[in-house]
Amino acid sequence: MKKLSFNLTIMIVMLALIISGCSSNNGSANGNAQKNEDTNATSGTNADEPAWKSDTSPVSLSWYTGVAGYSKKWDAKNNFVDKLITDETGVSVDFLHAGNDVNAEFNVMMATGNLPDIITLDRWNSTSLVQTLINSGMVAPMNELIEEYDPYFSTILPQSMIDWYTQSDGNFYSIPNFYVSPEMLEQYPDVKPDFNDRSNGQILVRADIMDQLGITVEELQQEDTLIAALKKVKDANIQYNGMTVAPIYFDDKDKYIADSLGILAGSFGAVSEAEDGSYVDSRTTSEYKHMLQFVNRLSRENLLSLENFTSARNQIEEKLTQGAVFMKIGSIADYSTPVTQLAQTDSNAKYIAIDAIKSNDGSLPQYGRALNKGWTLTFINKKSVNKERAIEFIDYMYSEHGQTVNQFGKEGETFTITPEGKYKLNDDVQAEINADYNAAAKKWGMDSIWWFTNDVWLKNVKEKNFTELTEYVDTLYYGSSKYMFSNDELDSGNLFDAYEPGSKEANAESKITVFWAQIVPKLMFSKTDDEFEKHYKEAMDTMDKLGLESIEAARNVRVQEFKTATGVSLVSPKYTGQY
Repeated sequence: MKKLSFNLTIMIVMLALIISGCSSNNGSANGNAQKNEDTNATSGTNADEPAWKSDTSPVSLSWYTGVAGYSKKWDAKNNFVDKLITDETGVSVDFLHAGNDVNAEFNVMMATGNLPDIITLDRWNSTSLVQTLINSGMVAPMNELIEEYDPYFSTILPQSMIDWYTQSDGNFYSIPNFYVSPEMLEQYPDVKPDFNDRSNGQILVRADIMDQLGITVEELQQEDTLIAALKKVKDANIQYNGMTVAPIYFDDKDKYIADSLGILAGSFGAVSEAEDGSYVDSRTTSEYKHMLQFVNRLSRENLLSLENFTSARNQIEEKLTQGAVFMKIGSIADYSTPVTQLAQTDSNAKYIAIDAIKSNDGSLPQYGRALNKGWTLTFINKKSVNKERAIEFIDYMYSEHGQTVNQFGKEGETFTITPEGKYKLNDDVQAEINADYNAAAKKWGMDSIWWFTNDVWLKNVKEKNFTELTEYVDTLYYGSSKYMFSNDELDSGNLFDAYEPGSKEANAESKITVFWAQIVPKLMFSKTDDEFEKHYKEAMDTMDKLGLESIEAARNVRVQEFKTATGVSLVSPKYTGQY
């Protein structure tokens, strides 16, 4: 009880500090109100020129970043990029960073009505919070701010982005980062493969161990022959760096269900689409069940380690660094560092990507590829006295000029443009980054403000500078490209607003998520077929009782809206016959 009270006290103190920071900033903002009013007459409202160029008077904008772990502090005196941004816009940023419990923390901020000028939330991990904020009326419609203060901004925003985020009231309220627009892919066709063929979820296998044991790629691409190959690895009892090589590993205890089982489900042909084009939860499909039965076979053949499913990410990273995993199914991005470190230590210890593990029932793999509709969403406080400067600042940061400043600094001083039109950091700057990233980040500040990153533009202008090692790791992202298809309309991340926060569907989803995390280990480690069937029936029955049908119905409404907007009726190759 004392520990609980202490933790509660700490949370209250942290929240009070954040709220007081907002209040303090709002107070200073009020001090700037008259100056802002005085400059309104000269503010840019010309659609031919960005408004931030018209008013560069000093202003401090408060900015809440609702992603745990981000800790940047604005330092326009010592940090090159911060100074350049402040010099060009007049803006200094008073960052208010999230604690570990973003949702609880921000709910308190909303309840007090003390919101900062700018608000950034994670649309994946704060789904309900995003919709609650929009519905609260506390944030200003971006389209209205753009029309009133900065018409130029509308000329650089992709129309697809505006359409995707426009709400039922006809307004859009936020700017996403890492949004991949079809328009920009057409504008920069050279980077299309990076988005159309590249995937974070892959099936990786140690090529050196395959050669050592005479295992072929073809053996690893079929359910039965894969199990035989994994048994061969287990029986060989291979020792590497003093450790026994595990036949197969999934992602960590918090991510293996979504990431590793998700990849296997796609490999076995599971999709969230019925034959009539309606949305279905892929977990209820026969292909998903078959995948679970396959994983159960792995456990009954003693090929899965219980340790895998109690391990945190850093523990699995350590096993990969030490070379103790033959096959790894899951995220590449999360584990690229240990894969790189292993290859640095032993140039023979490299992975290759297997395109799919095909099930015995003959279902073709179905890897849904959704163009990223954004990681975070950034809003402007409707009551902020600095909302004009806020929208101008966001215009600056989102623009190609602002992207250039944030990513590369200033031409001639920190980067050059090659004859091929690629942006390259100067050798001395790059050397400092390579030698001590943290020290260089404080001094230079490149890529320290992620919240408006335009990844398509960035990949187009950035010189790749591949080494043999980085090129090797990059190839691992393309293993599943053969079976990938466009899945925007069905992707769960794009259905975040299918129902209201606090609705029966939202509550049902929360309960099902908790239940699913509890039942999956029972399914994977069932000792007999009868035990598996018992748990599977329990899983399906319980999800039905908790309200899965209403979730599917609500999501189907949104899916059909997407399909109507994009002019398609069926998405999955299972029905279209095309990847």
